[in-house]
Amino acid sequence: MDLRTKSLAGSQVSSVYSNPALICDEESPSLYMGYSNLFYGLNALDNDVPGYFPPGADKIDVAAVFPYRNYGIGISHNALATALSKESKTSFLLSRNLNDFIIRKFDESIDVAVSFNMHSMEFTHFPYENYSNAATTFSWDFFMRARFGDGFEYGFAFKNLGKTDIGFKEEDPLPREFNFSAAKNFSKLKLIFSYQDSLQMPDYGLGAEYGIGSLTVMTGINSNYFSVGAAMKVKERLDFLLGISMPFIGDAAFQPDLAVRYYFSKTGTRDDKAAKMKMYYDKAHEAYVNERFQEAVENWRQVLKIEPSHYLSKKNIIKAVSASKKYYFSMATNEYKQGNYEKAIELWQKVLEIDPGHALSKAKIEKAQEMIEKGFIPTPSEELNKQAAKQKLFNQATTEYLKGNYEKAIELWQKVLEIDPEHNLSKIKIKSAEDKLKNPGVVPEGKINGR
Repeated sequence: MDLRTKSLAGSQVSSVYSNPALICDEESPSLYMGYSNLFYGLNALDNDVPGYFPPGADKIDVAAVFPYRNYGIGISHNALATALSKESKTSFLLSRNLNDFIIRKFDESIDVAVSFNMHSMEFTHFPYENYSNAATTFSWDFFMRARFGDGFEYGFAFKNLGKTDIGFKEEDPLPREFNFSAAKNFSKLKLIFSYQDSLQMPDYGLGAEYGIGSLTVMTGINSNYFSVGAAMKVKERLDFLLGISMPFIGDAAFQPDLAVRYYFSKTGTRDDKAAKMKMYYDKAHEAYVNERFQEAVENWRQVLKIEPSHYLSKKNIIKAVSASKKYYFSMATNEYKQGNYEKAIELWQKVLEIDPGHALSKAKIEKAQEMIEKGFIPTPSEELNKQAAKQKLFNQATTEYLKGNYEKAIELWQKVLEIDPEHNLSKIKIKSAEDKLKNPGVVPEGKINGR
């Protein structure tokens, strides 16, 4: 647990070291080093507090993270040394932003990560001569972070997965752990709720961080400790962090934490551009959702003018161009089927403006031009459906008429007139059927000669 995470009571939405899914948000590769003196102020080993380390426990954390486009990689090493034992955990981190699969707004994001871990433990004074005083095991963790445009942010982690065994005399698997955090972001304030479950012992935490220029103040509380911390950014390349935690152990003790983080390139400069980038990006997103693809492309290009390395804008332009091509081709095909050849040609030409080498659009344009030259005007499909329905009703009416079912025949011919009020043959047939009804002695045409 790094200083920021600790200061915020176990937050999964605040630090790349507690949740490596956040690496994809980073502006620059960075190095981190932290030091903590656990339970400073406890002066005797006879303070028997279950679950806590003896005094003189020194904890050192080092890490490096490298964001690249929508990926992130990292490595971290945590070492804890006490008078009785040494523990360490080395982790290899891999993260992936998923926004290139689902186009989202500028300040929305879904990220996942995995961590592959090696755990080691060694006792300096081990009472069992027939057993090794050291043990090593491996595990992996899964992380996710989701951030939405309404200011809400969620993060969770499943830790110590896999078949683990850190036991000496007998099998002792690492405890499974589940972490969840939810946060609400305001302009300068972030409020955080966290939940942790390990060994079926749930723990709840509350945290808050407030930004004032280059200074961020943090505080958190859970069932184990209360903490406060501060982070100061210097010249957009260095973060200095200081934190103090007070464990709830019934004794006067506190844990001082110090950390420094170095960025390989300046950070924070993007904040000045963020408002403009967000404006154009969200305009592009809205246009894309409503199938105004050219407008979407133009706005994403505006984002690239502000930040030429913005990877998602580049990816989204490719998607919008492809969607635009399919959109115009589909519209052109529909116009062609309706016999609107000139309109179809116009739309296929839009496809060629996007992709000059689109062979199928060229072939379709030639076919439409051929239809225009021949003067071929097909009946639109809707009209064809009406014609088919009219003919079917007329045939049914004629069949009923020949059977002598004049009332049914009249009813069917009237339906023909509902479709085509000017259908003269149906009018004539109706008059004929009405005459038959007035003169019932006349033999129906279909029954002459006994048929």
